[in-house]
Amino acid sequence: MQYPKKIMTTQELINECGFSKWYLHQMAYVEGQTYAAKLPGGRKIFWDTEKFERARQKMAVR
Repeated sequence: MQYPKKIMTTQELINECGFSKWYLHQMAYVEGQTYAAKLPGGRKIFWDTEKFERARQKMAVR
């Protein structure tokens, strides 16, 4: 899947790529993941879309 930007927020992924909020929440809290992070004191989760896509592909194979 191609993403419009390299770093995106959760809301951008929902609006532009069609992911569900539930799915992104589950992926953000996978232990040991490196593709989603919150800035200190912030509410937004920022996603590295390249790493996120690799993780999605890996999950799909399982």
